[in-house]
Amino acid sequence: MTKRERIDQDVLHRRAQVAVLSGLARGDDVHDLVAAAAPTHVPGWFTPDLALLELAVTALDLVCPSGAEPLEYEGLRERCLPEVTFRGRVAHRNSQYALYAAACMRGGLQPDLLSDAGWWQTPLWQYAVFAVVIYSRAAAARLPVPVGEIARQIAASRSLELTA
Repeated sequence: MTKRERIDQDVLHRRAQVAVLSGLARGDDVHDLVAAAAPTHVPGWFTPDLALLELAVTALDLVCPSGAEPLEYEGLRERCLPEVTFRGRVAHRNSQYALYAAACMRGGLQPDLLSDAGWWQTPLWQYAVFAVVIYSRAAAARLPVPVGEIARQIAASRSLELTA
């Protein structure tokens, strides 16, 4: 019996980004986006937390370029992700963490993702998908352009080719 060959982590990183952005550009629903990123999560080898938070950072750059009016956090999840209900304190805190982690990264502070979220029952990368969607929808509303265009702009800024 042979062990399955491990895929390079850089390849998985880009696959996660392409999967989520391609789905966002097509207009897939948020649960389909989570499902699209799932194959890149290889327990014990790779988790797409950082890959997806990087997309959220880029979306946040689009919604709040330097000197722009700050994005209001209060009610952001309800406005930009109404189809997801965060039940209980843990789900609220986890989704808040993903939004805050992207903002920290944008500001130059790298959060300790493994220590902060490595033990969560629902992995951080799933909440990072929500953060990508929230910040992308906020950017689309503010610019105003379709969410698919925001996804294409994020992909272009990261040199990613989206799939059909």
